[in-house]
Parts: sequence; C-alpha cells; structure tokens
Amino acid sequence: TPKPNVRNVMITSALPYVNNVPHLGNLIGSLLSTDVFARYCRLRNYNTLCICGTDEYGTATETKALEEKCTSRKICDKYYDLHKKIKTN
Repeated sequence: TPKPNVRNVMITSALPYVNNVPHLGNLIGSLLSTDVFARYCRLRNYNTLCICGTDEYGTATETKALEEKCTSRKICDKYYDLHKKIKTN
C-alpha cells in the first residue's frame, strides 16, 4: 500500500516461463536484478513492493504438454509448484 511522505517503489520483473525445471537462466534473466534492486530499495527504507508472475502461455508450454501427454494447464500447475518450492527454500 502506498504511504504518504515516503518514497514508494513498485518493482516488476520479466515473467519466467513455467514449462520446465527452473535453471540458472530463469534466475539471471528475470529474478536476480529485480531482487537486488528490491533489497537496495528496502535498505534505503523505501516502501517497496516487488511482484512477479509467470508466463504460462505460448508454444513452449503447448509443446511440453504434448510431450507429457497432458494439458497446458497441468504443465503450468506442475512446474509452478516446482518453481515455488525451489525459490522458497
């Protein structure tokens, strides 16, 4: 929530694809710079909101679903849970 008389910062990042096991490219390409900047803002006592999502649409997701013989939705749910588990440990 924005606060008066305080520097308010909202940070977003590129959306990582959720169609496979996370790898270093996911971290470097979309999350690392966002996390570093958010930490910097918090150290400066800025009211900081850092949000991210996932990219669950596209050919790569559809192809993975065909490979695993399931729906795109099931692929996204499966790998979203895996990404979340890795990023919170």
